[in-house]
Amino acid sequence: MKRLVRRAAASVLLQLAVLAVSSSSVLATDDYTLPFYDPAVTMSYGVDRDRALNRQLDWTGQVWNDGQPHWGRVYDQHTGVDYPMAVGSAVAAARDGTVVDVEGGYGTTQFGSFGNFVRLKHADGRHTLYYHLSSSADGGIGVAEGAAVVAGQFVGRSGCSGLCYGAHLHFEMLVWSSTSRTYKPVDPLAERRWTTWPGRVPFDATYVRESNGGTEFIRHGWTITHWVEFRNTGGRTWRSSGSGRTALGTWNPGSHPSPFRASDWLYSFLPTFVDAASVAPNGVGRFTFGLKGSPEPGSYSETFNLQAYGLRWFDHKRLGSYYIPIAVTQ
Repeated sequence: MKRLVRRAAASVLLQLAVLAVSSSSVLATDDYTLPFYDPAVTMSYGVDRDRALNRQLDWTGQVWNDGQPHWGRVYDQHTGVDYPMAVGSAVAAARDGTVVDVEGGYGTTQFGSFGNFVRLKHADGRHTLYYHLSSSADGGIGVAEGAAVVAGQFVGRSGCSGLCYGAHLHFEMLVWSSTSRTYKPVDPLAERRWTTWPGRVPFDATYVRESNGGTEFIRHGWTITHWVEFRNTGGRTWRSSGSGRTALGTWNPGSHPSPFRASDWLYSFLPTFVDAASVAPNGVGRFTFGLKGSPEPGSYSETFNLQAYGLRWFDHKRLGSYYIPIAVTQ
């Protein structure tokens, strides 16, 4: 059997390659992940850590005194991190938290300030903000004030509301200042707040191997056991229970009842959760499940995808477009 296995991007933030040498021995300090699902999205501008006019300090420690924007690095007095993405792209919570403020009434090209946004409060006292979202009328706001969210949960869709010259997500992190008695922006890149440095989207994986890479032959009415392994190339830990459960489900269309459901399946569309209690980023998770030859003898194909259960399906192409050819015999 042939599988279309597509290599995941080597780094979500391609512009951070300049840190490859200096950052190799430094670990992330917290468990935040990038606030979107598409690993192809890259950063255009980061936080200016020196708020003086015409002086810019980026996350690497480099200083510019020209006041000009430096693509992929920083521009003067910028308080967040910009991620260009098409209008309507899904935006995710960077960590577990509570929604403390939302705005969804501005049009997608209305100028002013931050436009439509979602603001979350986290257990460590920090706040994260997601600016320039599409309007509520356009489906740009996916949560309500007071709601609890988990890391990787959908919170809204990107747009170009507020002061915006091209569709993008402005992601900002705030900490409380006891001196000014206000929340002040900080640089999550310089502080290395991502679960994996230089940062990963919440949910991503690549195909590794399986128990049978060819056609599975199943005698009519009998059940065989199959397993498949995927590498966790995302920023969230996979778990077999509780928050962050990662499941193998039927795909194309998603969650369709499978004619090959065996007695160990949890539902007609969900064979299993990941076998191990937890699989950290870079780890390999195995999914073991039965396949029953219930259909009449013949040749079939069943397609599967991973899902952060109740939150988000993975990118099936990056997963290797995973499917199993099945031959039911007499």
